[in-house]
Amino acid sequence: MSTKREEPPATEPAYSEEIRASAESEGVYAGIRVLDFSIFLAGPYCTRLMADMGAEVVKVEPPGGDFLRAAPPIRNGRSAYFGHLNCGKRSIALDLKRTESVELIRRLLPSCDVLLENFRPGVMARLGLDYGTVRRARPEIVYCSVTGYGQEGPSAGRPAFAPVVHAASGFDLLGPRYDPDLDRPITNRNATADYLAATHALAGIGAALFHRERTGRGSRLDVALMDTMHHALSYEYVDAQFPGQTPPTYRPMPTRDGFLAVAPVSEGNFRALAECAHRTDWLEDPRFRVREVRVRNWDALLDETAEWTRTLTSAEAEAALLARGCPASAYRTIAEAQNDPHVEARGARVRVEDRSGTFYAANCPIRFTESRAEIRPRIADLGEDAEAILDAIGYDTEEIQALRRRGVLPS
Repeated sequence: MSTKREEPPATEPAYSEEIRASAESEGVYAGIRVLDFSIFLAGPYCTRLMADMGAEVVKVEPPGGDFLRAAPPIRNGRSAYFGHLNCGKRSIALDLKRTESVELIRRLLPSCDVLLENFRPGVMARLGLDYGTVRRARPEIVYCSVTGYGQEGPSAGRPAFAPVVHAASGFDLLGPRYDPDLDRPITNRNATADYLAATHALAGIGAALFHRERTGRGSRLDVALMDTMHHALSYEYVDAQFPGQTPPTYRPMPTRDGFLAVAPVSEGNFRALAECAHRTDWLEDPRFRVREVRVRNWDALLDETAEWTRTLTSAEAEAALLARGCPASAYRTIAEAQNDPHVEARGARVRVEDRSGTFYAANCPIRFTESRAEIRPRIADLGEDAEAILDAIGYDTEEIQALRRRGVLPS
């Protein structure tokens, strides 16, 4: 007797076609509302990436605005630096020291999915917007704090910006460690710690939203610039515990018109370098033939490599090495790099606009094949979106006008 094979029961799709279509056209974070209290760099860069991926980001600024609004370069009174970090966000200006402003935020909370802040520990509690209070209004909230040293520990209350954390973390003393010509940390305006904290916060928020999708529960996130720097210094972190094994370093190779970076890491890279430099004798040289020994004689290899690069322009040396598969690049200015044809071909540079005109900004560095992830080119003026934000949560015209008369909202 034959039996008919039963088909497995059809399963309902995890998400509606409407949600799928929205994610594809607007971004993976379409429908997610972010309440962003952060200023300067780490927090704003995190939420800028979320806006690139479709989130609605409501930037809550003090009455005078995020102080990056006054940072150079300024064109007709508006900062391109601020714009680069805050494209695609909506702006509302509130004095959070006023009870009415905090009440307004509490009315906004039930419609929000993520709250991000970068005040020193304790500030949000004094404002009545700490995690415990906020989650009573919105139990599913993902609440992320980004600070210099974290929410607890002896240094938690210290004020911090990226340059201070670079000094405290060990980062700034890498220059003198690896370059014997340096006897002090270099002068710079590096913001590495901010960008690392921002991307770690982005990853944590994404994980917390995924966790909420599965459990229905919100999360409290604590991201410290200091912690992220120590992760970025993975080699130095463990080497400090087990010192004495000198690693290879990469120094600028002088050319006829500048400098070249070259990284002959693999055996194939090393062979390509030897062939380019017309030094195939290196392949049998007892100092270089075996990788373990070559590392111990690394400076000698770079010295002999420099003898070759000095005879060429940077472009000539770069082309020769790349043709044979050895990683190399001429040192370029940021102006040269952002105008590279490769950057243009990838759409990695996008024109954005504020009320002072247009300029170029770096596009979202995360790409999806099935969803939109790109810079949203509008840059809001301070407080520009207050009425639309309040209207969406039930404030009527008279209430909004009354808030302006009382100075809760700037006129």
